[in-house]
Amino acid sequence: MDKRQELMKQATRFFSSKGFHQTSVQEIAHGAGISKGAFYKHFDSKESLFVELLKRYQLDLNAAMAAPRFTNAADSKQAFIDKLIFEIEKTISDKEFFLMIFKDFPKDDSGQMQALFQELRTSQLDITKNMLLEVYGDVAKPFIADLAALFDGMKREFFIYLIFENERLDVNKLAQFIVASMDAIVRNLEHMEPVLSAIPHALSPLDETFAALEEKIRHTAADNEKRLSSLRLLKEEVRKPERQDFLIEALIAYLAQEPELEPELSRLQKLI
Repeated sequence: MDKRQELMKQATRFFSSKGFHQTSVQEIAHGAGISKGAFYKHFDSKESLFVELLKRYQLDLNAAMAAPRFTNAADSKQAFIDKLIFEIEKTISDKEFFLMIFKDFPKDDSGQMQALFQELRTSQLDITKNMLLEVYGDVAKPFIADLAALFDGMKREFFIYLIFENERLDVNKLAQFIVASMDAIVRNLEHMEPVLSAIPHALSPLDETFAALEEKIRHTAADNEKRLSSLRLLKEEVRKPERQDFLIEALIAYLAQEPELEPELSRLQKLI
């Protein structure tokens, strides 16, 4: 394990047991076997390490949910249930980490955290939409934003019970209940009109291009988690007041190794 990964591991341990504000950079560095000064070779601050932890958590979860045992399953509905069971079990096992996030959150003077949570939320919604379309098919398309909101909303409320109320729920029963609830909603869509799906969402040309790139990477690119991570870094760099052009060029060159991404990357270069 390299030092950056070890620092993240130690930070997770200390943040979960002591809280973000009560943990010092010195403690994290000492736990990783390096000096406080060496810490700053890997992270600009404790806050930037925290941001990286949240991103890594989401990436690891996405990668686990994309494992062959889920994606190659013959029964898409059972795969849907199994993914949900996995996510619930992971939420329970990482309960202390979630408690720390919600109860001892870093200050957000720069707006970095708000931007991060918006990015993570958008990414999670996209994953949910794709998962629901795989299970329910064309009938779900006109209602996909509504269905994603309902599904993620149900999960979130049950997760609150698991994390904050310390409820001991049967994981399999909970997953079956949520999926059965979605089944019931989908069966009755013919009697409904879309709500969220009917609202036009105006995106800037730059945001549309980034969204198109993310969608294409998820469905066509090899090593898509690495490319998604590079795309997120590219989005962050492009939006910085003082951006590093050499880094932007390097990230675009890396993504361009996937020929399928050429049209979107060409459009992106014109926009930035």
